[in-house]
This record gives sequence, C-alpha cells and structure tokens, in this order.
Amino acid sequence: MKSMYKKLEAMCILDDLWGVEEKRVFHHLWKSRAPSKVVALSWKMLLDRIPTWLNLSRRHALPSEVPLSCVLCERDVETMNHLFMHCENMFITPHNLFIHWECWNAVSSNKKLTRGLRLIWHATIWLIWKARNDKIFNTKDMEVSKLVEDIKVLSWRWPLTRVKSNACLFYEWCWDPMACLVL
Repeated sequence: MKSMYKKLEAMCILDDLWGVEEKRVFHHLWKSRAPSKVVALSWKMLLDRIPTWLNLSRRHALPSEVPLSCVLCERDVETMNHLFMHCENMFITPHNLFIHWECWNAVSSNKKLTRGLRLIWHATIWLIWKARNDKIFNTKDMEVSKLVEDIKVLSWRWPLTRVKSNACLFYEWCWDPMACLVL
C-alpha cells in the first residue's frame, strides 16, 4: 500500500496545485489507524474523486434528467464540499476539507490524542458517505441524531481494536473522548 501511495503521490500531489498545507494533510492521512477502505475514501474525497452527483454528471455517467441536488437536503448541488461540510443537515465547518482535517489534526502535540482525533474524523466522513448512499440506494432517510450516535459508536470501537490504549467504557467515551484517547 505504501509503495502504491508513493507512486500516486508523485503523480498527483506533488503538482504545483498543492500548497504546503495540502501536502501535509496527504502526508498524515495514511498514518491514520482507521481501516484502509475508510482512509482510501478520505483520500479520494480530498482529491474530489468520489462519485457525488456533480462528479458523475461531469463524467457523463448520469442521464441528463437526473437532478444534481443533494440527496440529504435536496437544496444545493451535491458537491464534495457541500455534502461533507455545507449541507444544512450536517455540521458547520471550515470552507474546505484540508482545513477541516487540520482543525482535527492540530489540536494537540500529544501523538495518541492526534491519532484518536484522526479516527473520529475518518468515522465522521465514512458515516456521512454511508448515510448518503443509504438514501440513494435504500431510500433510507438520514436522521442527524442517529448519525451522531453512529459516529460515537464507530469512533469508540476503532480505538479499542486499532490503538494500543486502555479501554474505556462507552459512556466515558461519550462524556469525554479526549480523556479516553490519552489513557
């Protein structure tokens, strides 16, 4: 995986298109202890390569009569930035995903805490994407409160299996995840 990433990095990331901040995000992204399929989704998302309605339309993969509106709010065009940051059903966040990553990544100099926060970020991205796909493929409406609970559960479970740390109980995680991450 690492050698393939290095080849892809040489082709995509080292272009003049990426600033120092973006390069730093890509450098740290693959160090996350989230499952590799989740990190791969995050990587594709940061490159704006996930199949949002707008990206599918640009690739001529949709019939012209398919609306491009967000499946979660049905108001704005479904772009990567809209879906993960600006959709009214989601959270208020910075204007792009690189800054969003840095907000979660630069909170502490404690490496255990930083790794744990990366897991929470990945869990959030993963579950928003799954909620979007459930709405499209299973006509299942997303409830924000359920999404938040699912993020709590998944981000609690991943450190238990992937990070060498003392286990904390779920209620402790919900109360203060940062305290659990530094144990």
